[in-house]
Order: sequence, then C-alpha cells, then structure tokens
Amino acid sequence: MSNRSHDSYGDYAVVQVPKDQLKSAFGLFLVYTGVLICIAVIWGGGALGNGLTFYDMMKASVLGSLILGIIGFFTAKIGGHTRASTYVILRHSFGRVGSMWAGAAVSGIACGIGWFFIQAWLFGTVFSTIAKELWGSVPFWASAPAASLWGAVLMTLSAAFGYKGIAFLSYLAVPLFLIALGGGSYAAITEAGGFAAALVAQPANPMPFAGAVTAVVGMYIAGATITSDISRYSEKPNDGGWAWFWQVVLLQPVLMLAGGTLTLLTPASDVAQAMAHLGIGLGALVLIIFGQWTTNDNNLYNGALAFANTFRVKKATMTIIMGFIGAVLASMTAAGFFGTDPFINFLTQLGRFLPPIAGVLLADFYVFKPYKLGKKNADERYTFGPGTRYSRYNVAGMAAWILAGLLAPSIPGIVALNSVLLGFVLYLVLAWGASAMNLKYEVGTWIEGEDGF
Repeated sequence: MSNRSHDSYGDYAVVQVPKDQLKSAFGLFLVYTGVLICIAVIWGGGALGNGLTFYDMMKASVLGSLILGIIGFFTAKIGGHTRASTYVILRHSFGRVGSMWAGAAVSGIACGIGWFFIQAWLFGTVFSTIAKELWGSVPFWASAPAASLWGAVLMTLSAAFGYKGIAFLSYLAVPLFLIALGGGSYAAITEAGGFAAALVAQPANPMPFAGAVTAVVGMYIAGATITSDISRYSEKPNDGGWAWFWQVVLLQPVLMLAGGTLTLLTPASDVAQAMAHLGIGLGALVLIIFGQWTTNDNNLYNGALAFANTFRVKKATMTIIMGFIGAVLASMTAAGFFGTDPFINFLTQLGRFLPPIAGVLLADFYVFKPYKLGKKNADERYTFGPGTRYSRYNVAGMAAWILAGLLAPSIPGIVALNSVLLGFVLYLVLAWGASAMNLKYEVGTWIEGEDGF
C-alpha cells in the first residue's frame, strides 16, 4: 500500500499538500492579507472610532492584533509542519469522527454558509448605498438584492478554483485595495479636518478600553484558529506562522485606524460610508468590491475544506453548493424576506465554540504530544496517509472544546481569549490526567483509506 493518499476530492482537501506545491512566505502573506482586508475589519475600526480617542484606538488595535498574531503564529506553524488543513489536523486531538463534527459545525456552517451569506448581503447593501451616492439613483443590477447575488457568485467562482484561485485574486486585489484605502482615507481625513483634528477629537459614544480590545480579538479569532488552511502550503514550517503574524500585526491596526479615524471625524459608521459622505465614493466602491471578494471566497474555501473532511464530496462541488445556498440567502435577506439578527445571533453563539479548538490543538501539539507521549520531533507528532489509525473520538479534546465554549463567557476578561486558554488548560488536565491514571480517553478506531478519508 502506498503511504501517499490520492487527491480524490481536489485542492488536497483531506490529504497532505505535496512538497512540489509549496509556496513562498510572501505568497502566503498576500493570501492572508486578502482574507484580512474586508468591510468587516474596517467597519470594526469604525466602531472603535465611535467609542475611543485616536490614541486609545491605536493602543486597542495594536494590543488586540498582537494577541491574534501570537495565537495564529502557533496554529499556522502546525500547518507548516503537517502540510494538512485544520480539519485533517484535528483528527489527532478530536478523533476522526470528532474532527468531522467540530469542523463541519464551526467552520463549515459558520464560515462556509453563515458568514459567507452575511458578508455577501453586507456587500450588496453597501454597494447599493455607494452606487446611489455615485450616480444619484440605483440601477437594478446595483440594487442590494442583485448585488448580493452576483457578488456571491463571483466569490464562489474564485473559491471553487481552490488555493490557486484565492491566491491569484489576492495578488491582484491586495495592492489595489491598499492604494484605494490609503489614498481615499488620506483624502477623506484631510477633507474632514486632517490628522490634527483626529488627535483631539472626542468619540460620540465612549466605550471601555478593555471592551475595545475584546472586540478586536473577537472579530478575527476565527481566522487565528484556522490558519493551517493556508499555512499548509508553507515551504518551511515557520513561513506560514510569520506570514500570518506580520500581516495581522502590521496591517490590521492600520486598517482599523483608517476606518476609526474617519468615523471619529464624520457621522458615518464605516469607512465606505464615510468616504461616500465626503464625496469619495469611487474609492469606497473599490474597497467594497475587492475587500469583500478576497475575504468571502476564503469563507467558502475554509468551509469547503471542513465539509470535505466530513462528506465524500469533491471540494469544488461542495464550494458551489455552499455558494449557491449563500447567494440565495444573501439576496433574499437584502430583499427583506427576513432579518439578519437571528442569523447573526446564532453565528455569534456558534463562534464561541471556535476559539477553544485552537486551545485544544495548541495543547495537544506543543505540550501533550512532546512532553507526555515523548514525540519531540514536530514533524513526527502527527502522521497521515493510507493506513494511519485514528481514534473515532478523542473524549478529552471534545469535552475540553465544549466545556470551554460554555464556560468562557462567565469568566471576566476577553471572552475569545478566555475560551482559547480554557480549551488549552482543560485538554491538558483531561488528557494528561486520564493518561496518568491509565484511563481510556480515545474511543474506537478509524483507519485512513487511499483517498485520505
């Protein structure tokens, strides 16, 4: 039997990325940056501008981004060592069936369908608003329902091409986005009174500093958890980790400050509307198109990888199915068939259970495997390929995951960070304790087949 699985489902969804397909650190940096640049991050910066002074906004965005950078560095490094997606990696700390549940519920449903359709709806809604500012009226193709639909289709197409598709789009869109953001923000801030005015401006609705840091961390903790979906293409184990770290630590504060400064100086709630308010609508349009496109195709990409670990369906097929569902939901929402609040509330609750996955994964890979099981070589801690034996359920991993998600909101501090730390500690207590007492914490057996499933 060969020790290398066949890529039966496309884009190495459930098998290791071959060494001849690995990419440079700079290429990974651009892909991660393509995920980062979106309306949601700048809108988050706008929320900070409504509640903090310029200096407090800068400190909150830098501190929150640093926390995300550190967590994401270590999760991405695991992908660099294993060359496997997050959901395949989880087979060791959650069990084979456990990884199906964790990946499908949290990334497949939350990212692949839920946040994809919410972001597509947001794209259509803001696109329609900017179109009206530019042209005075909104043609049908630019209306919120229509733009949500064709925007979702474009995002689906690039995601269907897999890593190559999102990488190509990121290489093209990231420079254009940053030029539009930089030039548009500078012009808009100058129009609104300049940086001198921003330094002394007072927020309309002051918010606690700790709450601001919580918002920054919570906004992107999902990305820090599933970094291996991209870092699995790393030429060197650390490349993906550093690519993630520098893009989030250097660029996220800049993006948030751009949005926050504009909302600090104008009555608008996000940078696109603020630029439109100041008469710079074309730059806002570029931000909307490229920002949402490069982020939302990654939502589908990650969701499809999660479902490919659960169902025997080609990743491209799953991407198209999820994209179709998301496009219809986004268009119907924009048309007023139902509100988004129930969905956002559901996704927010589900999102509580994504950060603990990072905690469990970090505890298993960096502490339990090397110091309890003696697997010191990072490249040998997790093995994959035909004939690999996994437990069906890792009870310690699944219990730590669920308990951390339930308990995190009741502990003071940053909820998303609490859940990561709880997942980390609970897994070590449960797995180490069970191992020390010779108790069985892994149940059943699953043997990997030739197709990686």
